[in-house]
Amino acid sequence: MKRTALNCLIPFPVSVSLAGNGKFMLKGLNSVYAEPGLERYRTEISKMLSAFGIHVVAGDRKSKLRIGLQSALDREGWQIKVDENGIDIRGGAEPGIFYALQAFTQITSAASTAGPTTAGIEYGTVKDSPRFGWRGFMLDPARHFQSVKTVKQIIRMMAAFRLNVLHWHLTDNQGWRFNTGIVSRKASLDKLTGGRYTRKDLEEIAAYAKKYFIEIVPEVDVPGHSRGLIHAYPELACDPAHPGNEICLGNPNTLPFLKKIFAELMEVFAESRYIHFGGDEAELTHWEKCPLCQKAMKKGKFKSLRELENHFMYQLTRFALENGRIPVVWGTESTFPKDTVVQTTMDIREPEKHIRNGCKFIMSIHQSFYFDYPADMSEPDEPWMFMVPRESLYLADPYVIWEKQRKDFLLGPEACLWTEYVPEWRIIQKILPRLGAYAETTWSRPENKNWHDFLSREEYLRTSGYEDYLRSLG
Repeated sequence: MKRTALNCLIPFPVSVSLAGNGKFMLKGLNSVYAEPGLERYRTEISKMLSAFGIHVVAGDRKSKLRIGLQSALDREGWQIKVDENGIDIRGGAEPGIFYALQAFTQITSAASTAGPTTAGIEYGTVKDSPRFGWRGFMLDPARHFQSVKTVKQIIRMMAAFRLNVLHWHLTDNQGWRFNTGIVSRKASLDKLTGGRYTRKDLEEIAAYAKKYFIEIVPEVDVPGHSRGLIHAYPELACDPAHPGNEICLGNPNTLPFLKKIFAELMEVFAESRYIHFGGDEAELTHWEKCPLCQKAMKKGKFKSLRELENHFMYQLTRFALENGRIPVVWGTESTFPKDTVVQTTMDIREPEKHIRNGCKFIMSIHQSFYFDYPADMSEPDEPWMFMVPRESLYLADPYVIWEKQRKDFLLGPEACLWTEYVPEWRIIQKILPRLGAYAETTWSRPENKNWHDFLSREEYLRTSGYEDYLRSLG
């Protein structure tokens, strides 16, 4: 395939149709028109073009660059048409307009390799819409903290590649990362690096993510992974003298306190439809020795502590539903009601038991979607880690080989960046080289994917300076 500015896109669109050999020269642009209500995108596209040496002002319907809605397109669908009359950008709704602008940025970069005076875009039409509605990325500030500035930079890079969910893992054994007044500062153990987000920080990031059509899914991981919380509130431990990482399931004060925390998260992230409760990797040791847990197990007529734990998580998921939210949990041996979304990580067959129960799921299988795993063996790693180079991310199919059986249940994939070994200054290095490959897995149709073509497009964009442009955002 001859490489052009129109067919260099990452992720690759549904269709690219070239029309003859003509080109529209970008030096012919002097104004941009946006339909009423879409003025924001006129401003954004003007700013982007200026970065590539092309300067435009606000214009009317006769402008050579036009932005508008087209009802026949899906909400996230978009179209770019280039001909002798100029460039027409359409979206089914505002998200579609926004994604079209991200694609047009790549097109502009590819066309401008030799500068604005020779920049031209081939005549043709690009049409697109996403394969999955959930195109997620999980960020972990609980281990190594990331500043507001870094989180914004990550959000902007996600948006550039048309990802739309930021799962924010705000708590773990090493740190409790939000300071809103409910949880004592003592919960922030800062085992690896220090830092907490104020309520103002959280609200600022939520507003920033909304601007780029990214939904934040906040997570407080319980009942395990709770060492920081127990450190601040030892009365919530089974044994305050030897607290461990698990909250006491039998303590009558545990659930009311957690509900207060989650209620505040729902208030801060008022527009987030989902809330994540964690629920993974809890050890039984302290519960086995705890009189309150044993009493609760007997009272509930549970046959095992795992059943008691599942009942505890069930009550949290009901709390989410009562407040108009969709609960999300990590996949475990337990099953959940069909109104709960399960995030699967351990095995490609793990979704089957949740599908049988009617649950929708998110695919985050670690061998394919963990960004903390090394892209090559020169990076720090641990014995349990797999190599996850760009090829693995690109070739991974979230359905695996069971698209027909899973199509009605899979929300989409989510890559995870755990940060035990990733300090803030390495975050972009871990993300950016693999983000395009992952984005194509989340967005593009399998029949439109080709690894060698992807490498060609990636190199074309890299040499045009697109990656440098991305690093300047945020």
